[in-house]
Formats: sequence, structure tokens, C-alpha cells
Amino acid sequence: MGMKTKIKILPEQLCNKIAAGEVVERPASVVKELVENSLDAGATSIVVNLEAGGKRLIRVTDNGCGMSRQDALLSFERHSTSKIATDADLFALTTLGFRGEALASIAAVSRLKLTTCDNDDGSGQQVYAEAGAIKRVDEAGLPQGTEIEVRNLFFNLPARRKFLRKEQTELGHAADVVTKQALANPAVAFQLTHNDRVLLDLRREKGIRERVAALLGRSLLNDLLPLEIETAAGMKLHGLISQPQLNRSAATHIFTFINGRYIRDRVVQHAVMEGYRHLLMKGRYPVAVLFLEMDPAAVDVNVHPTKHEVRFRDQAMVHDFIADSLKQTLSPASWTTGGRPEPQPAPDSVPSAVADFDVTQRTIERPAQNPAREMVTPTSTTPRQSVSTSSETPPRQQAVADYASERSSCEANCEQVRETPDQEQYVLPGSRSEGFFVRLQILGQYHQSYILCQDDDDLILIDQHAAHERIGFESLRHSYQEGAIPSQATLFPEILELDFKSAAALNDNLDELKKLGFDIEPFGGKSFALKALPQLLSGHSAARLVVDVALDLERIGRSGQLRDAIDEILIVMACHGSVRANQALSVTEIKALFVELDKIDFKANCPHGRPVLQRLTLAEVERLFRRH
Repeated sequence: MGMKTKIKILPEQLCNKIAAGEVVERPASVVKELVENSLDAGATSIVVNLEAGGKRLIRVTDNGCGMSRQDALLSFERHSTSKIATDADLFALTTLGFRGEALASIAAVSRLKLTTCDNDDGSGQQVYAEAGAIKRVDEAGLPQGTEIEVRNLFFNLPARRKFLRKEQTELGHAADVVTKQALANPAVAFQLTHNDRVLLDLRREKGIRERVAALLGRSLLNDLLPLEIETAAGMKLHGLISQPQLNRSAATHIFTFINGRYIRDRVVQHAVMEGYRHLLMKGRYPVAVLFLEMDPAAVDVNVHPTKHEVRFRDQAMVHDFIADSLKQTLSPASWTTGGRPEPQPAPDSVPSAVADFDVTQRTIERPAQNPAREMVTPTSTTPRQSVSTSSETPPRQQAVADYASERSSCEANCEQVRETPDQEQYVLPGSRSEGFFVRLQILGQYHQSYILCQDDDDLILIDQHAAHERIGFESLRHSYQEGAIPSQATLFPEILELDFKSAAALNDNLDELKKLGFDIEPFGGKSFALKALPQLLSGHSAARLVVDVALDLERIGRSGQLRDAIDEILIVMACHGSVRANQALSVTEIKALFVELDKIDFKANCPHGRPVLQRLTLAEVERLFRRH
């Protein structure tokens, strides 16, 4: 009598159902797998028909290469695929599908009919399967290509079918899949119908711009910037990204693709947001359609059955390449070269941190211009805030303090200008340059907060507080990055306790943290001793910051926490000598502000993401007065 075993070999049908649980989550999952197969088959036209959100019917028809009778039958077997043959192929994938689970898994939980033809004669075959078992094989006549019908999804798994959502919800997920595949493949025509109603009808396009217009709306195109950057190592990023004024309340309009495959990856998502750092208000997200092309051997897409997640060989390098590419594209403000920022709704609350710029280094000279246009503000001024420092003030804060004392002499000069209305107008050397701001015709100041200008026929409103904040922040950040970062020793070393993954990440990056002003030593096991920290961060919860930095390093290979902490302190430091709202400015000071604005990048927004400039066309102004 043999021993009774506890371990059993699962029957093939049950294996297929388990695999289906991983691959087929809802109708949209089926659409994704079938459309990917069509694309891999070289299709230039793909039609997706749905009924009841895909719960009753999913039909995908393509004009790809089709299959022979033998291949059609083999495609229903688990792990049958035409796309890989050896271990090495797994690390050099150029196709969207490769696991060989899709058709077998879908067939296991539906009634599936496959009709296909691989020749020009129109002689094909049709295979019908139910719950994973092939029931019928017939000859069929059709043009070259493949049509797959999936009916009654999860009919044999009633518990799973109950988890499907309403018809419109499932349709939304399926349409999202088609949208992503259509964005990635503009040279392929796509059609999507639901209950015989056409929802999408996309013709073949030469490039991504027209496909984005068709899918996301033509009105977005004016605010999208083209991006195309390549590294010496052969990594390439291209696509379209929104100017900061075009943003959304969720990350639903960030579409990222690696080697043509849509991915939802936290490293890539973090890199995109890093590219928009200090350009968007908190809780706002850009519109982006980005394609990263790299050596397939440097990215592993086989880490999840749905292939949405990936793993990079060098995730820090990929992260920085994406973030830096976006910053490089966004750094010039679009409206300095003819673009136009759209009006934005006012935020509920506006942070009151502003930045500093230096107008005192410029001598004043007399122009030959109309003196009547000098006075744009009342003769009274709002007192500026002063900065007091001690002998122990850190270098950056001392620079701000020096600025405050220098500014007092400038104020005296400005007061003299205001008190002599019949004087000729003063301008600054360099203000005749070709910068966008210095070319503007200054009309005046509204509410001692907004500078009114004219640009050809357009009316320009500039938030002096936001503009000055960006100038000072960029100046201080540049100075900070250029100089050595001073450290400050802690009175007593602080012991940090981390988990294994965070401790390993921190241990691997101790040298990098040392460059940033941290002195951290291993203290046995998962413990570390914090002996010194950047002088800028003194008074902050350094231990908590180091723990967060370690988590960031473990998660994406780069720490945004540390940059956030330092940037926030730079903003606060710059605040002490800034031009504020409700502060009268002379033409001299406005021109000095404009000269500085023309020198910096990211001039479209303050460091908190608020817009610096709004534009009203003559037509818009005339509409306000019912002239049209």
C-alpha cells in the first residue's frame, strides 16, 4: 500500500485558470493582450468591438501576418509563443508579448473563437474553444490577418464575474488600453466600437503630434513642447510634454513607454515629476507622452504577468536622464519665443515665501526717452523688511543680509526718482537687450502687486512677488550648488535604527551623502550614527530626514527628500529681502526685475508653481467691453 501524499500535480485546466487570474483581471486585460498580439503580428489596422463593456463580447480584428492551422492550434497551449526561444531572448525582448500565456489564459475563462489566415488566397481556419478545451476546428475564408472573439468572460468563474464593475466602468478601462496602444503606435489605424457605436476612429499618422491631438484633444497642442534627447550611450527620450500652465489634478495624463511598451513605473513617474519640480503647484500633474528607447538588455520587463512594471539595470541613471531631459526642455519659458500661457484658476491658498535678486550692482544712466512715463506709482512706498544677522550667520544667510544693507542705498535713489516727476526716465544698462521682459512696454502697477505691460497688441500682467521669488530662488540654488556644502557637527551623535533594505541603501550611498554635508557612520547591524549634517538643515529633524532619504535611495536610487528640504530652506532664506505684493515699484526697479527675469530659466512659474505671467489678447479685452 503506497504512502498517501499531500502534494498533488494540478490538472492543466486548473493551471490555466490560475494563470488567467494573473493575466486576465477584467475585459481591459483581454483587450491589452489581444491588441499586443496584433501589433506583434505587424498589423497596420486594428478594430476592437465591445459589447456590455466587454463582459458580453470582445472582438479584435487585425490585418497582421496571420497563422497557419498548426500554429493556430498550438497558440492555445500554455507557454506557446513565437517570440522567444532561449533564455537569452528574455533579456533582449523586442516584442510586446512573449510569455505565451495570453490565449490559453483567456480561453480558460471564456468562449473563444479564433479565425486566422496567413496567405493571400483567403484560405484560413477557425478554432472554437470553451473553458480552455478546443471544441471545433473548421476551414474559413477571410483576408490575411486574425480575428479573435471572446464571449461571456468568466462564465465558468461566477465568483470572479461578480467582481466586474458596471458596463461604463469596464468600457472606460478598455478604452484606456486602446488609447495607450494608439499613442505608442501612430502608424497603426485603430477603431473602437461599443454596442455598435464608434467611440474611436483613428487613421494612420506620420507622427505622435497628430495622434495626441486625436486622442487627448487638439486644444492641448499649443501647450505641448516637443522633446527629443539622446545620450552617447544610445538611450533616447522623445515625445511631448506640457508647459507648466497645462496641468491636471491627477497623473492620468502621464503616458510613459519603454521600447514601445506602456509602463506604469514608480521610478519613471518620479523622474517626470522631478522634471517639473518647482514648476507645478502641489497636487497638480503635467500632461506628458514620453517614449524611452534603450538597450532591451538594460531593462527587465518580465517582473509581472501584466508587464506594466519594469526593472532597470541602473535605475538612478534612467531616472536622472528623464528628469534632466524634461528640465532642459522646460527651462526656457515658452512665451519668450511666441508661446502663450493660458489663464489658470486661482489657488485656494498661496504660500508666502519669496526670493531675492540684486539690483544694486547696476549704475543708472540717462536715456533720451519721454520723461512723462517715469512715474507709474504713487510717491509713497511700502516699507521693505530688513534682515538682521549675527556673527554666527551661515554664508548663504549672510549673503541675504548683505543684500538688505545694500538695498537701503538703492531705495534712497529710487525715492529721489519718485519725488522728481518732471525728471527724465532712468533705465538700466543692458535693458535694451533682446530678452522677452525688457522688450515689454511698461504701463504701470496695479494694486502695488501686479505689473501691467503691453506686448504688441496683448496686455501682460506680471505678478511681481512670484517673479521675484523665482529669481531669488534660482540665484541662491545656483550659489548653493556651486559651492562646497558646509557641515555642522552634532553635539552628540544621533543613533538611527533602520530596516534591512533602507540600511543597505544608506550604506551604499554614504559617500554621496558626505558630499551633501552629512557625516554618517555605520554603528553595527542596521544602526548608523549621525555625526554631522548640512548647516542649512540645522534645527530640522535630521534623523527623520535621513530615514526618509534612505527610503528614497532604496526605492528609486535618488533622494528627493533631501533636495526638497534644502530647497525649502533656500526659499525661506531668500524671502527676507524680496519684493512683496503691496509694494510700490518705480520704473527703474521694474526694469531691474525684468533684466534679472530674462537671465534665468523656469521664469514662467514661482518655486511653488504659481504663474508669473498672464496674457490678455486685444480680442479678449474687447470682448469684455462687448466690442465683438
